[in-house]
Amino acid sequence: MGPQKRILAYFKEGGRLTVNKALYMFSTTELRKIVSRLRQAGHNITSQWRSDTASDGRNVRYKEYYLVTE
Repeated sequence: MGPQKRILAYFKEGGRLTVNKALYMFSTTELRKIVSRLRQAGHNITSQWRSDTASDGRNVRYKEYYLVTE
């Protein structure tokens, strides 16, 4: 099973992903492209901006993607 199918299954289980987490969990650097394809296929995937402090003290912002279920 390719990363797109595995990521969709992860989203359907309630998982949330960032680019770094997708690299670690699914060995892909293409999360944004995969999310775009899944959205085009009709999946209601949204994103939310998050903020954190990096190990060197810098403030960083990143997107977290997840599937909206109703």
